Amino acid sequence: MINQLKEQDLIEKNTILMLVYGISAVLGTIAQFIIDRPIGVALSLFLPVSIVFILYMAQRKLSVLQAYFPYAVIVAAVITVLGTIITNKVTLATIILSIFVLILSSVHNKLSILIVGYIGSTSGLIFNFILDTNGFAVDPANVFVTQTLMFIAILLQVRQNRSLLHSVEKLMIDANDRAVEEGQLHQHLENSVQSITSKLELITDSTNHSSAAHQQMLASLKEVSVGAHKQAHFVQNIVQSTEQTNQAIHSIISELTNIVERAEQASIRAVDGANSMSQLNQEINSFTSFFNELNTTFHSLSEKITETNDFAYSIHQITAQTNLLALNASIEAARAGEHGKGFAVVADEIRKLASHTDDMVVKIDQNLAQVNSFNQLALNRLHSGLTLVTSQEQTVQASSETFNNLFDALKTLQQNLQQFSSNVQSIEHNAESIEISTNEFAAIIEQSSNSIDQLCLVLERINEDQHQVSKNIEDTYNQAVQIIG
Repeated sequence: MINQLKEQDLIEKNTILMLVYGISAVLGTIAQFIIDRPIGVALSLFLPVSIVFILYMAQRKLSVLQAYFPYAVIVAAVITVLGTIITNKVTLATIILSIFVLILSSVHNKLSILIVGYIGSTSGLIFNFILDTNGFAVDPANVFVTQTLMFIAILLQVRQNRSLLHSVEKLMIDANDRAVEEGQLHQHLENSVQSITSKLELITDSTNHSSAAHQQMLASLKEVSVGAHKQAHFVQNIVQSTEQTNQAIHSIISELTNIVERAEQASIRAVDGANSMSQLNQEINSFTSFFNELNTTFHSLSEKITETNDFAYSIHQITAQTNLLALNASIEAARAGEHGKGFAVVADEIRKLASHTDDMVVKIDQNLAQVNSFNQLALNRLHSGLTLVTSQEQTVQASSETFNNLFDALKTLQQNLQQFSSNVQSIEHNAESIEISTNEFAAIIEQSSNSIDQLCLVLERINEDQHQVSKNIEDTYNQAVQIIG
C-alpha cells in the first residue's frame, strides 16, 4: 500500500514539475516574441520543453522512466539557460533561469534530485558569468551566496520533509500492521468460533448417530444372544459329526494301507516281468543272430552249388568235345588201316571214358538240381523263420515297454497313494484339532452369551449418558451462535 502511495506521489510530482517548467517555458517563449528578441532565444526555450513534454508522455506509459524524468527536466532547463545566452546575451532573465533550475529540483523533496539541480544551477550561473560580455553580471559573489543560501534552505526543508515522510510512513506501517493483526485476530476468532460450531454440529450428529447405533447394537446383541444359544446346539451337532468323520477317516487310512501294499506287490511283479521280458529279448536277439549267420551260410552254399553247376556244365562240354575227338580219331584210324588200329583202340577207350564221364555228369547235374531245390526250400523256410523271429522280437520289445510303462504307472500310483495317505493322516489330525477347537468354541460361545447380556446393560447406560451429552452440546452450540451474532 505504501509503495502504491509513493508511486502515485512520484507521478503527481512529475506532473507538477512538467506544469511549472512547461508554463514557464511557454510564457518565456511568448514574451520573447512580444519584446522582439531573436528567434534563437525562443527556440532555446521551446525546443527543450517540447522534448521534455515527449518524455513526460513516455513516462506515463513506461513506469521505468518515471524516476529519471526529474533529472531530464533539470538538464533541459540548464540547456535552455545556455541556449538563451548563446543566441542572445547574459541578462537578468538568464541569471533568474539558473536559480529557477534550483527551484525546480526542490519539487520532489529528494536529496539526489536537489543536488543535481544545485549542480545544474551552479553550472548555469558559471555560464552567465563566463559568457557575460556586456558587464551585466556586476556582483557574482552575492549571486552565488544567494543561490547557496537558497540551496541550504531548500536542503533543510527537504530533510525535514523526508523526516516527516519517514515518520508518517512508519506510523502508516504500524497502523497497517495493527490493522492487519486485528483483522487476523478477528478472523482467527471468527474461524475458531465457526470451527467450534461446526465441530459441535458434527459432535451432535455423531452423538445422534452413535445413539441410534447403540440402539441398533442393543437390538442386534439381543438377536446375537438368541443366535448364540442356537449356535451352541449346532456346535454340539458338529462335534458329533466330527467324531463320525474321524472314524470314517480311520477306515479310509486302513484301506489305503492295504492298497499301498498291493501296489507295491504289483510293482515288484511288474519288475520281475520286465526282467523276464528283457532276458527273453536277449535270447531272441541271440537266436536272430544265429539265423542271420545260418542265412549267410546258406547263401554261401547256394553260390558254391551254382559254381559247381558251372563246373559240371564245363565237364559236359569237355565230354562232348572228347566224344567228337574220339570219333574223329576212329575215322582217321580206319583210314590208316593196320597202322591206325592201336590208335583206334585208344580212341575207343577215350570214347567209352567220355561216355562214362557224361553219365556221371548227368547224375551230378541231377544231384545238384535236387540240392539246389532243397537249398532254395531251406532258404525260404529260413527267411520265414527269420521274419517270424523279427516279429517276435518286436513283440517282446513292445511287451517289455508295456511292462516298463506298467511299472512306472504302478510307481506313480504308489507315490500318489502314499501322498493321499499322508493327506488323509493330515486330515485326521486336523479333524482331531477341529474337534478340540469345536469343544473350546462351544465353551467360548457360552461365555460370549453371558458377556453379551452384560454388554447390553452397559450399552443401555451409555445410551443414557449420550442423551445427557447431546443436551450439553446443544446448549454449548447455542452459546457459540450467540457469540458469533
